[in-house]
Amino acid sequence: MAGGTIWFGLLGPLEIRVAGSTVTVPSRVRVLLASLLCRPNQTVGVEELADAVWGNEPPRAAGATLRSHVLRLRRLLGEAAVRIETTGSGYRIDLDPHTELDATIFGAHGEAARAAARRGDWQTVSRSTAAALDLWRGVPLSDVPSDPLHRDEVPGWLEARIELTELAARADLRLGRTAEAVRVLRRLAAEEPHREGVHALLIEALAAAGRRAEALAVYRRLRAALAADLGIEPGPQIAALHQRLLGPAGPAAAHTRYGPAPGEPAAPAGRTPPGPVTVLRQLPADLATFTGRGAELAALLDAAAGPVGSPATVQVTAIEGMAGVGKTRLAVRAAHELARAGRFSQLQFYVDLRGFDPDHEPLDPADVLDGLLRALGVDEARVPAGLDDRAALFRDRLHGREALLLLDNAADEPQVRPLVPAGPGCLVLVTSRRRLAGLDGATTLALDPLGPHEAVDLLAAVAGPERIATAPEAARHIARLCGRLPLALALAASRLRARPAWGLPDLAEHLEVGGLRAIAAGDRSLRTAFELSYRRLPEPGRRFFRMLAAHPGRDYTARSTAAAAALDPAAACAELEALVDENLLLQDLPGHYRLHDLLHAFAREAAAAESQLA
Repeated sequence: MAGGTIWFGLLGPLEIRVAGSTVTVPSRVRVLLASLLCRPNQTVGVEELADAVWGNEPPRAAGATLRSHVLRLRRLLGEAAVRIETTGSGYRIDLDPHTELDATIFGAHGEAARAAARRGDWQTVSRSTAAALDLWRGVPLSDVPSDPLHRDEVPGWLEARIELTELAARADLRLGRTAEAVRVLRRLAAEEPHREGVHALLIEALAAAGRRAEALAVYRRLRAALAADLGIEPGPQIAALHQRLLGPAGPAAAHTRYGPAPGEPAAPAGRTPPGPVTVLRQLPADLATFTGRGAELAALLDAAAGPVGSPATVQVTAIEGMAGVGKTRLAVRAAHELARAGRFSQLQFYVDLRGFDPDHEPLDPADVLDGLLRALGVDEARVPAGLDDRAALFRDRLHGREALLLLDNAADEPQVRPLVPAGPGCLVLVTSRRRLAGLDGATTLALDPLGPHEAVDLLAAVAGPERIATAPEAARHIARLCGRLPLALALAASRLRARPAWGLPDLAEHLEVGGLRAIAAGDRSLRTAFELSYRRLPEPGRRFFRMLAAHPGRDYTARSTAAAAALDPAAACAELEALVDENLLLQDLPGHYRLHDLLHAFAREAAAAESQLA
């Protein structure tokens, strides 16, 4: 790159160093420079720059004033002035994103940490997260007076910093540095009182340190904060963690896995290793805000009875659908309905199989069976070593007994098959973002987004019917902006409940301006849910998915996508069908495919992010 040694910092006050010297720039010029740095090596149009610099009140001669700001910036940069280029429609800054901009380097370290976590390399996770967090100097763009930049750019960096801090603490736990993990997580939990992931990890760290009472206190504080501020209960994962913590196995029972994570070292001598679940009624809480799904719930309850006139066999139902469509909540409601009706009153198992977990590989079914067998009273010394032997013993222990097994977030069929008991008194409910067509004997229930009326009802259930009744048309518009996905609707309604001064039009504007990033509350985000599905795709699949965002029109066929993807029609068809199997693409007619509106928006974001790194 021409223009001399240069460094730019966005992760804190705007920082510019040229040839080792700090450069100070005036307020408006800082906004201009920050806008260019948020899109390195890309043209930023004059209108976009004017919006960032002046908001809704640009001067009459905004273009001419921008040119004067650019001229002043070039003078201040001195020998690096050539980095600021004028293009036909705007301006761009030319730099090496791998060495000259803290935000892109931060992102690269974050990707390295996530990849290392997926393969269980916790030493690399620790190094990469430390390198990323060392770049953090405070609230990004804290001295840049631009509402659009603070609205559009800063939240993503703040979210990434929290995510990497969590990942660093998880690495400390895996590497035996429990005290350091507790210290970091206590500080983060104080900053983020509604983030369930942070609190779950703090509970795990405290339990690993033998501080069970403190771990229980953390859960109580979180539950109180969620109820008071957002009007919601803790999610199923942390609720199940709390139940395990209450079990007689003591602190070790709070561990969120059955056995160590991939690459996790064995427990040090003298410390009790993570123990199994010992609570036999493990269902997560059934929320009062559950809304709609009457037909689907009836189908699940009917399936639990088994087909009329068929041989008595174990009943298996796979609940499938895209991220955020409400699979877990429906399964939990059905399980509680059955329990309230007197079914499966003694044995109710819940396992999060972590098929789509940002920090772990999917659970090994052998580890799951180890925990289930011990929960059923099998002594640790009598648990067989092999998967097949454990599965056989599990079937034997459930023979003649009525048991409900809720397997949440399944990765694929091989993960589920060994966990299916054989007895006719057993029911298995499986949820997955993938289509489990290879699960023999299973009934499939595919979930679609809620209907228009159900979507508004869910908004009312979470935010309060009196808030929704004031502006019914705005409520319907919000439901459309949320794609009628239960997760998106619940997050939007929680945001409204936490903003007493807002009306429904204010929430609608927040969603229109913020897009996917605005559909969030606490540590829950629809975009994060989509990201987990996207990252599980192989690279060719991710590339094909991103390509769909640029495809003319919203109806995809093998022939219309083949040329754009540089594939023959048969290969394009295979890619389309693979995305259908991952519930990232919808198919209403044979040979015709479409993206859900919010997944289309996510595909556009993913394509833009990829082009920025190219």
